[in-house]
Amino acid sequence: MASKPLFSRPQIGIVNSEDSVVDIDWVFTYRDLAGKKKTTHVTAPSRARARGAVQVQYSEIISIKETKPWWDIEFGTVKPKPGVLLQVTRQMSSFTQAGIPVLDALKLLSESSKSKPMAAALGAMVNDIRDGDTLAQAATYHPSIFPEYYCAVLEAAQRSGDIAGTFDTLAKYLERDLAASRAVKSAMYYPMVLIGLGLVAIVVLSIFVLPKFQSFFSALGSDLPLPTVILISITDFMGAFWVFLVAGIIGLLIAFRAFRQTKQGRYLTDYALLKMPLLGNVVTLVALERFCRILASLTSTGVPLTEALTITSGVLGNQAFARAVIATRDGVISGRGLTEPMEQSKMFPAETIQIFRVGEQSGLLGRQLGNAADYYSGEVDYRLKNITSLIEPVVLILVGGGTGFVAVALVSAMYGIFSSTNTK
Repeated sequence: MASKPLFSRPQIGIVNSEDSVVDIDWVFTYRDLAGKKKTTHVTAPSRARARGAVQVQYSEIISIKETKPWWDIEFGTVKPKPGVLLQVTRQMSSFTQAGIPVLDALKLLSESSKSKPMAAALGAMVNDIRDGDTLAQAATYHPSIFPEYYCAVLEAAQRSGDIAGTFDTLAKYLERDLAASRAVKSAMYYPMVLIGLGLVAIVVLSIFVLPKFQSFFSALGSDLPLPTVILISITDFMGAFWVFLVAGIIGLLIAFRAFRQTKQGRYLTDYALLKMPLLGNVVTLVALERFCRILASLTSTGVPLTEALTITSGVLGNQAFARAVIATRDGVISGRGLTEPMEQSKMFPAETIQIFRVGEQSGLLGRQLGNAADYYSGEVDYRLKNITSLIEPVVLILVGGGTGFVAVALVSAMYGIFSSTNTK
């Protein structure tokens, strides 16, 4: 017999705008008094009001999800573009500095945002805040849009009361982080374009031009030159076994992805990335810049150091660094200070440890972290320019070598045809 729902579905009106009423169906996963996991449905205008209704009887709620009709279901995680969060944060900073209440600012942005995921999230936050949630709590319900560190900074700002200054700090961090990401991508564009064009040229010449020379030589009864024979043999092999080659590449990619999704696989691949020539240094500097920037934002807004380290470890994007940060946090908890466990992890450069030591001893850790973040952001820009200047000649040599070999094969074939024709 089906279990009776904990609650009937009361028709609770929601003010999603000033004049409209919307009912939302929520699915709760909870543990009952016997410790068993169960689910129930509640209709409420907002997540906050629905959670409040459930917590009347049960305090241990595992998850809260909004149910949608099948035609409104979105597959995968829908995220706004990287610059959308930066734009919203800048606008929130401007609005709050101008004295506009947070709730009114969120409502304005939800109505004006061109990003549907962001507009929906901001609209839901307006309803949650109206029904008793704090700004940070409302943001945590949308982890695909607001990162964990973002929510932690907002929570600390609510304790200090400096909401406007906090949005300004977050905007500066997001701007720098977005600039660093774009710099890394732009540094890779030119080499990838060169490689792509070179491969296209080689494939076109090998598939469409060389076979015609082969037919000419067959008609003349002459032997092909060695470079042409090698190139035709390669193209014939790839033409005959391309299905197996493509299947093998796809299989390797699937296996690599499956391995990387494991905890140990993610750690090993991230650690190997840090040890790669040239690129490893840039990845290290990007991780250090993000680590210092986020930690500075968290500590400057009053988040305890141990909690700030925990949050920072989850947003670095590299599990090798994340483990080192967690080990540092454990060292702080055990009373060994900040720099000693950093040294033992062997992941932080000597200058980073020295910066942290000065900040720890002077009591100005937040300022030192900001200085370190600025230093590493400059280093990232400098290294990216150097890598680009080093990669370009290497790519040109590789692409030029491949194209040159094809050209030699073609010229040899043409010279062979000319020689055979003159001899006859």
